[in-house]
Amino acid sequence: MVLDIGALLRGEKDTVDIDYMIDPPEDFDDIHFTGKVSVKGRVRNMAGYMTLEVTALLPFSTHCARCCREIVREFRLDFSKCIAGKNTLQNEDNDDYIIIEKNCVDIDPALLEAILLEFPMTFLCKEDCRGLCPKCGKDLNEGDCSCPKKEIDPRLEILKKLLDK
Repeated sequence: MVLDIGALLRGEKDTVDIDYMIDPPEDFDDIHFTGKVSVKGRVRNMAGYMTLEVTALLPFSTHCARCCREIVREFRLDFSKCIAGKNTLQNEDNDDYIIIEKNCVDIDPALLEAILLEFPMTFLCKEDCRGLCPKCGKDLNEGDCSCPKKEIDPRLEILKKLLDK
């Protein structure tokens, strides 16, 4: 979203509220974004020091990293970035600022980059997910399987025969 902040620059307002939706980034790995990104926040001018503060909500679906159950959740990102005039910076390639051009700022590129950088790569269906049995593949969240719990390393099997005598 290209936001006109001319009223902030002229001192007519102290804040400009933001409330809009943008398309999510492209799906990656096992993560599917199921809706648009909801963006709410504001741009504040505090005696010439301007900041962008937004909260982005992004619905997604993926699978649990341990038991492979489908997970449907919403990712929340609290995002804050400084805004600076094009001629006020020594290095305009600085990623720490959103640059003002013609009394406007483009919020989306910085926000989508922050979403991609902050988005976790693995999720669990619940914090204490027990996962799948490595032998039979049963979901251990539904109960224990009948696989033997104690296994002897095959390299030490010959020692077990000595103990059995």
